[in-house]
Amino acid sequence: MSLYEKFAVQNEYYAAGLFENMEKSPLWRYSNALKRFWENAPLQPYDGGALYPCGKAPSKDAGTNMAVRPDYSYTFAVYDWDLYREHFQGECLEMMEEEMHLVPGFPTPHTIGGAGYTHSFINYERILKDGLCGYRKRVEELGAGEFKDAMLVLLDGIEIYRQRLLAELRTKENVYPGLLEAFARADQPPRTLYEALVVWNFVYYVDGCDDIGRLDYHLIRFWQGEDVTETLRELFRHVDCNDGWSGPLGPDYNELTLQCIRACHYIRRPSLQLRIKPDMPDEIWQEMYASLGTSCGQPALYNEEAFQAALEREFPGIPKEDRLRCCFGGCTETMLEGISNVGSDDLGIHAALIYDRFTRAHLAEFDTFEAYYDALVEEIHAETAKALDILTEYRKKRGQYRPQPVRTLLIDDCIDKQLDFNAGGARYYWSVSNVAGLINVIDSLSVLRSLVFEQKKYTPESFLAAMDGRDPVFLKEARACPCYGVDDDRIDLLAADLAGKIYDGFEQRKCWPSGKYLTVSNQFTTYEEAGKMVQATPDGRAACEPLCDSLGAINGKDTQGPTALLNSVAKLPLNRILGTPVMNIRIRKEHLALYLKPLVSAFFEKGGMQLQVSCLSREEMLDAIEHPERHENLVVRIGGYSEYFNRLSPGLQQTVLARTEY
Repeated sequence: MSLYEKFAVQNEYYAAGLFENMEKSPLWRYSNALKRFWENAPLQPYDGGALYPCGKAPSKDAGTNMAVRPDYSYTFAVYDWDLYREHFQGECLEMMEEEMHLVPGFPTPHTIGGAGYTHSFINYERILKDGLCGYRKRVEELGAGEFKDAMLVLLDGIEIYRQRLLAELRTKENVYPGLLEAFARADQPPRTLYEALVVWNFVYYVDGCDDIGRLDYHLIRFWQGEDVTETLRELFRHVDCNDGWSGPLGPDYNELTLQCIRACHYIRRPSLQLRIKPDMPDEIWQEMYASLGTSCGQPALYNEEAFQAALEREFPGIPKEDRLRCCFGGCTETMLEGISNVGSDDLGIHAALIYDRFTRAHLAEFDTFEAYYDALVEEIHAETAKALDILTEYRKKRGQYRPQPVRTLLIDDCIDKQLDFNAGGARYYWSVSNVAGLINVIDSLSVLRSLVFEQKKYTPESFLAAMDGRDPVFLKEARACPCYGVDDDRIDLLAADLAGKIYDGFEQRKCWPSGKYLTVSNQFTTYEEAGKMVQATPDGRAACEPLCDSLGAINGKDTQGPTALLNSVAKLPLNRILGTPVMNIRIRKEHLALYLKPLVSAFFEKGGMQLQVSCLSREEMLDAIEHPERHENLVVRIGGYSEYFNRLSPGLQQTVLARTEY
C-alpha cells in the first residue's frame, strides 16, 4: 500500500495529498493536498438559494470525517483530535507529527487573541476582472518550475471542486433561476451583478471563508439599478455560518453601500466596517442608525482620514492608490486588500500580567513613582523583545515550511515574483500584535501613585496586602483616585505616556520578511481568559476577573458621560495603534439619531480612529440570560467584532451588562 493509500483509507485526503510526493516543494505538496481535499470532501447540500456553495465550508465541516483539513491561517489544522488519534497510526502518525513540528509554537504567556494568526483579503477586484481563467493564463505563461507546477495543481483542484458543485446543482429540481448558468461560467469574468455575486461566493469558499472584501466598491460597476439586498443577505448568512470575518464599506459610497448595510440586519457576521469621511451622505448615516437599531452591532465606524494619515506616516513608500485599499481583516487588523500579508493578532503582549508580576516582585525596591514607572517600562520592553523574537522565528519557519497556496494564487504579487504568500510573495508585509489590559494598568498605576508615593497611606507591603484582601477601606480609597475615562488630564496624560512607551517597544525588532511590528488593542472574547492569569489589581479587579475590553474605561468608571469617555480615549496616541484601537460604546436605540453623529464627528476630529456601537438594553440582556430562546438574534459588539449574546460565556455576558448605557 502506498503512503497516499495509507492516509486515504482513513479518509484523510488532505494529509494523503500532502505526503503523496515528498520530493516536491512544500508549495507543491500543500497545493496537491488541497486538490485531493476538494476531490473528496463531501459537498454541502444545496439549500435552494441564489448562491452555491452554502452552509459550512468543507474545511470547517465536521461531516467531512477528516481530522486534518486546510486552514486559511495556519495552512492546515487538526480539527478533531479524537479523530486524529483514531486515524493516524504508525508511519502516518510519525510523518504528520514531524510535519507539525517543523514550525515552532508560541511558548509565551503573551498570546492574547492570537499565536501566528493571519487573516487576509484576496484580490476580489482582479478575480472579477480576469476570472479564474485569467489566473490560469498568467500561471501558464510562467517559466517552467515547481512554482508554476504547484499553481497549476491548485487551479486544477479549484476547477474539480467547481465542477463537482455544478454537477450537484444539476441533480436538483427548482434551482434558483440563473444559478446554473452563472455557476457554469464561474471561472470566467462575470457579466452581471448576479454573476459577480455567484463568483464572489464561490471564491470566498475556496479561500476558506475568512474576510469577505469590499463588496460595494467592486460590485458597483455591475449594478444596473437592481436591489440585491436579499442576495447579499444570503452571502452574509454564509459568512456567519462559517464564523467568517470582515468586510469594509466606503468611502466611495454608493447604492450598494446602502444595500450591504440593510442586508446585515440581525446578523453578527460579516463585521462590516464603514470607512467614514466628513462628507459622508446623510442617507448613509440614516441607514446605519436603522441597522444598529436591530442590535446587530453593524457597521463599526472607522476614521478614513486618520487611517490614511497613519498608513502614510508608517509606510511612506506605499503609493496612495495602494493605501486606498485599506481594510480591516479579522476583527479590526489593518491591511490592504489583495496586496498584503498582515500577521493579524500575530502575537499578544499581556501588559496587565507584566505589570502584576513586576509590581509584586519589585515595588518595595523604589522610593519614587518615577523610578518604579521607568523600571516597569523597561520590563515591558524586555518582555516585548522576547515575544517578538519568538514571533520572528515563527514567521521565518512558516515562510520555509507552511505555504498558503490559495493566497499565493489570489494575492498580488506572488505570481509575478513566483514566491509563496508566506515567503515574501505579497506586495506588502507587516504584523499586528495585541496589547491586552492596558487600561487596567493605567488605572492601577494611578491608584499606586496616589496611595503609595504621593499620599503615603500605604507601604508597598501593606498596599498589596490590602488589595489582595479586598479591604473595604482600601477599595474606597482606590475608587477615589483619578481614573481613565472621565476626561481627567491627571490620569489621561499618564495613560498617553505609558501607551506611547509600550508602542515604542515594538520598534525594537524588524518584521520578517519585511515591514514593521505594529499594535492593536482588540480584546474581543479573550479578555475573560486573560484576566484569569492576573491576580487582584489596584483598579478594583479581584483576582482572575476579566480585564478591560480594549480601550474602553473600566466598567462603571465612565461616570461623566460619553463625551468625557471619548475625550480620554482620544488623548491616547491612537494613530500609533494602527492595528486598530478598538473602542466599544453602548447607546440606547432611541438616542442613536440624536447622539451618534455628533459624538463620532467630534471623536474623529480629535484623532479617534474607530468606534463600534452596541444597541441593546439592560432589560433585553437580562431577559436573554433568563430566556435565551427568545433572543437568538441578539448581537453585541465585544472587542473587535460582533457576537451573538447567547454565545458569550456567563462571565462575558456580565461584563457587557455592566457597560454604561448612554
